[in-house]
Amino acid sequence: AINQRLTPTQKFTPKDLIAAMKALNVELGLIIDLTYTTRYYEVKDLPKSVQYKKLYTIGLEVPDNATILQFKKWVRKFLWENAGNGKYI
Repeated sequence: AINQRLTPTQKFTPKDLIAAMKALNVELGLIIDLTYTTRYYEVKDLPKSVQYKKLYTIGLEVPDNATILQFKKWVRKFLWENAGNGKYI
């Protein structure tokens, strides 16, 4: 069910993401949060070396052109600024 509550062990938090990236020996450079809420992620939980962008995207709908263009702009900018350093989005 959509309204089902997750237990703490079912959640994948930004801290889990950072730990997973470290375990793979790769560096995270940018997170683009596509949720339509602010309740899941706290920017304060992220290392200062990781950029964070928030793009409110309604679930179960195709995003509008403005949303798609903003996403592409952030990705292109990150890739251009980080060419050759191997950081992940």
